[in-house]
Amino acid sequence: MRLRVDLLPTPPYRGAVILIDVLRASTVAPLLFSNGLAHLTITPSVKLARKLGNNELLLGERDGFPPEGFNHGCSPAELSYVDVQGKSAIMVANDASKAMEATRGASDLLLGSLYNATAACEVAVEAGWDSITVVCCGFRGGEDLDDALTAGFLAARLKSMAPEVTLKGAGRFSVSLLRAFPDPLEGLWQSVAGHFLRRHNQDKDLAFASLIDQCDEVPVLESGQSDERLYRFRSRRP
Repeated sequence: MRLRVDLLPTPPYRGAVILIDVLRASTVAPLLFSNGLAHLTITPSVKLARKLGNNELLLGERDGFPPEGFNHGCSPAELSYVDVQGKSAIMVANDASKAMEATRGASDLLLGSLYNATAACEVAVEAGWDSITVVCCGFRGGEDLDDALTAGFLAARLKSMAPEVTLKGAGRFSVSLLRAFPDPLEGLWQSVAGHFLRRHNQDKDLAFASLIDQCDEVPVLESGQSDERLYRFRSRRP
């Protein structure tokens, strides 16, 4: 089995893809499912979310604040206290949505983070494809430390589950980051996305996103409608 790490989406893709946007979409998604969310749709469009969000919770931010008409922002620390049992939500996430479009050729698309690291790796391995690619969303079009470090953590975990895998792409580089940042929080703190959140007084999200293996929920893409820029996820457990 081949295991590749891409620090930014580099299509085409096949097999299983674990998509990482640790700050914050791929941390928020498993958190919501672990708290009982029924369905999650991700889109880059505030306008589209408003149009479709009659009965769903609307999650998103512009300049650090929820847009008009939205229920909540995208802070995992704050969303951990929101009652989502049995509800559906639409989340606006630009970087994650762009990466989903780039990876739409994958056979399976999963959302992974530190928060659900082991479960995401197990689901990817159980899918039985001959290749797994860990893809970082980056931040505003550029590579970023938070996703790269998380990719290294997942790559190391996958390697321990299937020692025969061959590391490709930025696999060895991302795994080497674990030696430089044994505490994931430090890496998230120093990332560009981390600096952005700290400027908006959302430091608590960095600590939350650095928590490891807090749930077994793995968001899996159910259908991607690129013409409408909607990506609907359901949850799977290993």
